[in-house]
Amino acid sequence: MLSLLACGAEHRGFADPASLEPVALEQGQTLRVMATTNIVGDVVRHVGGDRLDLTVLMGVGVDPHSYVPAPADVARVHDAHVLFINGAGLEAGIEEMLDSAGGDAVVISLAEGLELRPFAGGEHGDEDADHDHGDMDPHVWFDVQNVMHWVETIAATLSALDPESAGVYRANAESYTATLAELDAWVARELASIPEENRLLVTNHPVFGYLAARYGLQQVGAIYPVNPSAEPSAQDIAALEDFLRQQGAPAIFSESTVNPKLAQQIANDTGIELIALYTGSLGEPGSGAETYVDLIRYDVRRIVEALK
Repeated sequence: MLSLLACGAEHRGFADPASLEPVALEQGQTLRVMATTNIVGDVVRHVGGDRLDLTVLMGVGVDPHSYVPAPADVARVHDAHVLFINGAGLEAGIEEMLDSAGGDAVVISLAEGLELRPFAGGEHGDEDADHDHGDMDPHVWFDVQNVMHWVETIAATLSALDPESAGVYRANAESYTATLAELDAWVARELASIPEENRLLVTNHPVFGYLAARYGLQQVGAIYPVNPSAEPSAQDIAALEDFLRQQGAPAIFSESTVNPKLAQQIANDTGIELIALYTGSLGEPGSGAETYVDLIRYDVRRIVEALK
């Protein structure tokens, strides 16, 4: 259905917040805002507060790499004033859907303006990988300073579309940015406490490139070299297990959005501890990872406990 709708559609590019015009809102009406991942939605919610009619497309536990929009999602995007996406190729299904959605929604890619990392060829197993994301790593939210940039972009966008509430958006953004600055400093302190020889990250797929680069870790191995939907071969698994034994990696980190069966098999084969983290999605109520700030704190605590 989506492919048929897309036939002949003109590609919809990403908007620049500085170029936006105010939306004509009726008395009592709020901006109709959409976000792709629940991580993006949480950050948008902190900036917009109760001034927004916010819809998040991906629920708890949904893997953004493999998300396929439903027809109802197409209709919601058509009716929205603005759609915030992570961008950088993370939501491949969403970006394809935008051509067919129609409507007047502006699309804001929060990765625009960030210094994107390439998928590093030095990381085990990904030298010849078919990068479904493209050549750049889209997991930008694991550098807290990147999310501080998100906040600036979101506040500028909402203020341009709804200038009467601009003061509220700016105040919310300043408050949340202060919280993120504290989080950034805390993450740096916590990860610096890990002995240098133990600062090795092995995950389901290479999601921690920005965390490693910003806070002094090394992402050395991944079970799925890029996309968790692409199964590694038996030879790939054997090579990874040999590599992990050689490296002396203290732990393997699995993800809430990826089936842990293969990670558990490798952990059992190598005798390495398996630690569950939240990466592409917030956690369910009671998980301790219900917000972006909670997710980062949860993951960092588990990483420090495992690697120290």
